[in-house]
Amino acid sequence: MLVSVVMAVHNGQEYLQEALDSIFLQTYTDLELIVVNDASTDGTKEILAQFTDGRVKLIHLAENKGAAFALNLGIEQAQGN
Repeated sequence: MLVSVVMAVHNGQEYLQEALDSIFLQTYTDLELIVVNDASTDGTKEILAQFTDGRVKLIHLAENKGAAFALNLGIEQAQGN
């Protein structure tokens, strides 16, 4: 069963790598990770660009829409149960 993990981030470079690593260190591997970058102006986009895992889907918003909007957008893209 595919599990979707949805994450919204805005200027979260300080903790983003740690959060992403924690998801991929899980023993359950049948997952997809959808990350919505809510118009970050720090190094968030560069950190996300380093992930080449096929289970990762990145969405970059051009303007800040807020956490609720970003999470709902990510949920719309989810393929998991």
